[in-house]
Amino acid sequence: MKSMYRYSALALLFGGTLSLNALAADAYDWNNVAPVKTPSIANNNGKTVYFDVSHGGVEGNADWVIDGAFSDFADALVQEGYTVKEYRGVDLNNDGRIRFYDDRSVGVNQNEAVITYDAIKEADVFVLAETNRPFTISEQAALEQFVASGKGIFFVADHYDADRNLNTWDATEVFNGYNRSDLSKYNMGGAYGDWRNPKNANAGWLVDNFGIRFRFNAVDYKQGVSGVVESSKTEGITQGVQPILMAAGATLAIVNPQKAKGLVYFSQTDTPVKWRHAKDQGLYFGGAAEGPYAAIAKSGAGKAAFIGDSSPIEDATPKYLRQDNGNTKKTYPGWTDTGNAAVLAVNIVNWLATPESYQYFDGSNGHTSGVATPTPMATQEYSDPNNGQPWGTPATGFNAWDTDTYKNNSYNAPYGNGQTNPDPDPDPTPTPGNTVSVEQALASAQGTDLVVIGKVSAAVNGIYGLELTDLNNPASHIYVKLESAQRGDFNPQLNPSILNQNIIVTAKRDSYMGEPGLRYVSDIQIAPTALSVEQALATAQGESIELTGRVKSALNDIYALVLEDSNNPSFTINVKLESAQRSEFSPQLNPSILNAQLLIKGVRDSYMSAPGVRQVSSIEVVGNGTTNPDTGSDMSVSEVLALANGQAVVVAGVITSPVNGQYALELSDDNNSADNLYIKLESSQRDAFSPQLNPSVLGKRLRVEGIKNDYMSHPGVRNVSKLTLLD
Repeated sequence: MKSMYRYSALALLFGGTLSLNALAADAYDWNNVAPVKTPSIANNNGKTVYFDVSHGGVEGNADWVIDGAFSDFADALVQEGYTVKEYRGVDLNNDGRIRFYDDRSVGVNQNEAVITYDAIKEADVFVLAETNRPFTISEQAALEQFVASGKGIFFVADHYDADRNLNTWDATEVFNGYNRSDLSKYNMGGAYGDWRNPKNANAGWLVDNFGIRFRFNAVDYKQGVSGVVESSKTEGITQGVQPILMAAGATLAIVNPQKAKGLVYFSQTDTPVKWRHAKDQGLYFGGAAEGPYAAIAKSGAGKAAFIGDSSPIEDATPKYLRQDNGNTKKTYPGWTDTGNAAVLAVNIVNWLATPESYQYFDGSNGHTSGVATPTPMATQEYSDPNNGQPWGTPATGFNAWDTDTYKNNSYNAPYGNGQTNPDPDPDPTPTPGNTVSVEQALASAQGTDLVVIGKVSAAVNGIYGLELTDLNNPASHIYVKLESAQRGDFNPQLNPSILNQNIIVTAKRDSYMGEPGLRYVSDIQIAPTALSVEQALATAQGESIELTGRVKSALNDIYALVLEDSNNPSFTINVKLESAQRSEFSPQLNPSILNAQLLIKGVRDSYMSAPGVRQVSSIEVVGNGTTNPDTGSDMSVSEVLALANGQAVVVAGVITSPVNGQYALELSDDNNSADNLYIKLESSQRDAFSPQLNPSVLGKRLRVEGIKNDYMSHPGVRNVSKLTLLD
């Protein structure tokens, strides 16, 4: 991440040793060093924050590591003077690696992804983010001892059923100390004890120690939870804090107001709604009765803090791939989004890291007590609507408790890129076929191997990447992450002459800098300069040429085709097909080739008494050629929500709010504001259509032409080619 910070090459156990065996080319070596970020000597406050990844903080779509989707948070703490470390567990056999094993198995005592007091005692603050594996009794005792020693824990949860690794546990359950289900299988015994739902707000590990519990709700309120309690009642933590966005999160219930008190609540004017994927009513009471969104606790010498959503403190730079399917993760750019919790999060850590002698919020010495939540356990929270099942179906062959089933480049996976798995995944891997356009690449699934042609239009992230624009639609672009050996030739900042040149990139479809991208680039070539059909018509006969255009029609039965200019269809040229080319490129034999964008090499000649191309040596499909959707049959927002990603759409709805500042807008159905899409605006569209830059568009109907795709982890439309105000 940021170059001003040093990543320390430590053994995985802080303060431990890195054995020589760890240097061998072996499983886990690809990710064998836990990152550390350190402040400057002059700015060092002498305190340390650990971010835990030993219990599922990097599962599924979560990526709460300090050089991943919590990098902005970690960097802000370094600016405050903290040393920030990633905590992975305990190197029990001293081989320089931390391995996770299924510690629920009888007779297995090899799990090193564990929490012990000795391993974390050097930290001043321990951040637990979206923990997705339950704590053992001894781990709970270690956390209790940590707090009793005067230290602080920051519990970062998410909405109920945020079961990231599909093991039937989410952070609300793990932190509370019991599963929402009361099935007998959750009375695990042994190292864990009884984790069945006690159906009692006064029971559970979190309540016992901190007087508070996470609710099993799932609430959306991106406008920002605005009931920020005045700083004089919050130990000064809410000083400078603005309303905090909630992108599908949970609230808490205060059971003991002498131990716990709220920082941020829904105000009377807030209008939160049920998250659309909530398993029950999602929102139980509303207002302050729903309980605080963020809270703190003082129990004896130590402290704790809580927030019900990771979104407002994460950023859009995930480090790892998903463990279950190997797909790229998408994380919310909350740290820089409107409604971020950046000030709150730093204030919380500063408070947690400061030892204080008072024991409780009992009203003495200015430490005001909290307010008990009226109904701390709603009727809906007595049972599990999933009956103890995961929130999704695990991918074939994936087992959350077995790291050997994890995909390459996922956290805890045995292998990274470039390493050989002796038992490779039997699932077929896509292989590059014909060159595709940028628009086709944007519609391809994450993880697909592609060969993409496009025009270099800008540098991205300084010297580290480039923007590739579609040859026929400049509004469509994709980011390319360059490997170090490629930057000198292909990064526009280092080599300005590459700007506006056409290149062919062999890479994997992925995300880069929070945008659709290409990564793991294995090859880049300068594309031969192709002529348009109009330019080809002006070329002398007998000259070898390369041209590009769109297939208009068949010609002379199966023997030829008519190619039209992509920008001016009035210009056409006849292309004589060789016998081996007809089955694939003759529109009469293969109607699907109609409208496709082709790159053709041949000799300028005449054919059928008209300008043409003969002796064609190669033809490549460089664009799918789908024509613009029929703008006379607009889809509703709800209809688009039902479509799979990657489809071209024309959708009409009402502009209801800005999204991500000036960069996008929310489009809702005319009669149902609960159905909405996020429309990502291209730079040339923002002045006219961003509600933040142009408030007059709010409430107006808008037609959007683009590609159905997620934006900011929400259903949306991207690669927008046309916007039309309808009133």
